[in-house]
Amino acid sequence: VYDIKPELAESAAFETGAKTLDNPDAIFESDDVDIVTLATPPFARAEYVKKACAAGKHLMVEKPMARTLEDALTICDSVRDNGVKCFIPFARAVSSGMRKIVKAIEGGKFGAPAAFIHTNLSTPYGWVSLDHWMHDMEKSGGPIFDYSIHFIEFARACMMSEAKQVSYVGVDVTNRVKSDDHAVLMVEYESGTIGEFTKSWAFPPQVKLGHQTTHIVCRNAVISMDANGTNIHTPDGPSKFESTKDKYPGRAEAYLNLISAIEKGTPLYASELEGLRTNEILHAALVSRESNKKENVEIHTF
Repeated sequence: VYDIKPELAESAAFETGAKTLDNPDAIFESDDVDIVTLATPPFARAEYVKKACAAGKHLMVEKPMARTLEDALTICDSVRDNGVKCFIPFARAVSSGMRKIVKAIEGGKFGAPAAFIHTNLSTPYGWVSLDHWMHDMEKSGGPIFDYSIHFIEFARACMMSEAKQVSYVGVDVTNRVKSDDHAVLMVEYESGTIGEFTKSWAFPPQVKLGHQTTHIVCRNAVISMDANGTNIHTPDGPSKFESTKDKYPGRAEAYLNLISAIEKGTPLYASELEGLRTNEILHAALVSRESNKKENVEIHTF
């Protein structure tokens, strides 16, 4: 394990039985390492990915995959040129319940999907300071990049279609952070469906209040997700969606999926391609932020 703060590396090593190294290159050069987890900020990731890939290391890369579309494309090229596996731990990728919802939609159980609506209202992140890079628009991309990205990726899977156009409105309504702290993103998909994503950091710090809901509107039913679980609403009334419980805690299942992909060629729940598709949407969103109009989403092929 390596960290720019040695005391954090030592703490992680103590908890896990790992050993600390005094520079990241030593990790890439180590024959003992098969998979590298990159938990760096997104603006400081592409060069590490290039080094890891060149050394033949498989990857677990935090979301967003990169702060810019240019870096995301660099990461994809490095992964594919060197034949390594790259897992991006989006919420859907680590949640068997979300994956089961996607499979049910793909199987036509609820009729064709029509709209995906996600709302999350909260304080700024309480585990970091207000001047932390996560609250800095230039470094993190703001709340849509850092949080709503999970549901942007989930929506793409549920809508079974690529994004076509986006419009974005972001406002700094409190002047507490160096970022838009209330943002709304609209995504139009090639299938004619729509995604709406609202994320706010505008609640006062330390307020014990948060709100999150997700609604997936299909032709014959609405799937609702909130603090009380997942329900299916049909003309016959609501019913509980019995989702599969995660067999392993945290991200253990994600690592098992990555290991299986390396050893057996099992498809990844979310690869560098899913990472790139979200970055393409978010790049168009930031262009829309400046132009104040709808912007096309450019889809890159390999």
